[in-house]
Amino acid sequence: MDTGGARAAALATRLRDGLAAIPGVTVLDRGPRLCAIVTAHVAGVTAPLLMERLRSRGVNTSSLDRAAAVLDFDDAGVEGALRLSPHYYNTESEIDRALEILEESMGD
Repeated sequence: MDTGGARAAALATRLRDGLAAIPGVTVLDRGPRLCAIVTAHVAGVTAPLLMERLRSRGVNTSSLDRAAAVLDFDDAGVEGALRLSPHYYNTESEIDRALEILEESMGD
């Protein structure tokens, strides 16, 4: 379990770093110890629409609206967010592909 957890955490870090490098994307995760669930806000595209665009290209994701995290979303000044959850069985190339698809989907 420790190995799988460490692997998922490493993939989540890769995903957070990649998301933070995309203009218009804000990673919303905070705290001293982050899990492998990654939450991000994308400016100019609603989270449900972005989720559908990613799912249509094979990236499993979900979206959250303000009701799911009122205090956190109010603090961040957002109405919704995209949620991605890498697991130990994912590969670095799958994380990179998800980031590429996300960036492409922002311009659609």
